[in-house]
Amino acid sequence: MFFGTSVLGISGSLMGIAVGVSTVWDAATDPIVGRMSDNTKSKFWGKRHGFMFFGAVAIAVINLAIWAIPTALPEFTKFLILLVLLLLIETFNTVYSTPYGALGFDISSDYNERTSIQSFKTVFSFLALAVPSLLMSVFLSPSQFITISASADGYKYMSVITSALCLLCAVLCILGTRKIQNQAANLAPEIPIEKPNKNSFFEILRDKQIRTLIVGYAVALFAGAFITSLGLHTFTYTFHFSSLQIPLIMLSLIGGIILGQPIWLKQSAKNGKQAALSKGIMTLLLGAFIFAFLVALRFAFAGSNALLALVCASLFICGVGTGCLYSMPMSIFADLIAKKETEQGFKSTATSAGLITFCTKVSNAFIMFLIGVALDVIGFAHGVKTQTFAVQNSLGFVLVCGVILSCVISNFVFSKAKLGGSPPKNKHAATN
Repeated sequence: MFFGTSVLGISGSLMGIAVGVSTVWDAATDPIVGRMSDNTKSKFWGKRHGFMFFGAVAIAVINLAIWAIPTALPEFTKFLILLVLLLLIETFNTVYSTPYGALGFDISSDYNERTSIQSFKTVFSFLALAVPSLLMSVFLSPSQFITISASADGYKYMSVITSALCLLCAVLCILGTRKIQNQAANLAPEIPIEKPNKNSFFEILRDKQIRTLIVGYAVALFAGAFITSLGLHTFTYTFHFSSLQIPLIMLSLIGGIILGQPIWLKQSAKNGKQAALSKGIMTLLLGAFIFAFLVALRFAFAGSNALLALVCASLFICGVGTGCLYSMPMSIFADLIAKKETEQGFKSTATSAGLITFCTKVSNAFIMFLIGVALDVIGFAHGVKTQTFAVQNSLGFVLVCGVILSCVISNFVFSKAKLGGSPPKNKHAATN
């Protein structure tokens, strides 16, 4: 969103359409790829690894093209090129990520270990997000705001590094899980794979617990969408931070997400997953209120490094809470799916993983479109270095209100059903 509006010079509404349409397409392909993965039989690749390898290769190639779109082209031409490339990269993102998500469900049947797996996945996912933040300070001019005036070549150099890392991480994941996936397959109970002609994509939604979890999870992720899509706009134009300071803020957010994982893992084992989830939402709310306070009083800290330190602290707290929203619902979902598979008599792990990503991505496409429209409504001028005082305030206001509303609504939805059960008293009970 930031690259499109501030660097390519595409309007917020068109960017909202591009991101929204590609995300809906991404969502629509998730259950399909999930079913294909569940029904794949390959001695060499297994059910997941073949999809992951070829998906990662395609992602790495298309990623290079996205960030190399010429800025001098007409706005609508840039929009069309970006839309096509986003549709392609989202297609292959599904080919990689849906089997990858199912792999996390496959390799353990232990209550607490499932939470640990999702926590580690969250940690490494956000370690990856730290990479662009660090690259920004290297390849974008530290003396300028990150706008169209900054060198577009910097984004091209960043894409080369991130594509290389994409391939490296995919290969490491495939090699690192090859043995344990085979062990899990040998130890798993003999549950037949869902028949290809069985129409069960949405059958799972009849379960109230699963339905409630998916809805609450989708709404909770709105908070992350507001932070990641409007964060750069707000840090750049509202707080006037430089391209050296903004990575520090993003790293504070990511640091909170990573360092908070042991807290939520311990809370889950002690009090249950739903209780941990509620505390995570409350933590994110606390960080959002502190950030709102800083937006309102930012001029009181003019010329001081205290504002940067306080913003970093508030984003760290937001990160601790956000990390729970990424790991805990998926751990609960793994528990519910395992129970569902036993009850229904056939295995549909990747199909189920595809369904939850379908629902969350459709909702994310909707919220990204609204964010794009909101940028135009508040008068955000794309492709320029400064914004009016009213726009600066509105950016912070929209971000904070979006996060707070997401937290309140998701907490209300989660409270409507008992999710995650109670923590087992011993390891034998956990495995059972």
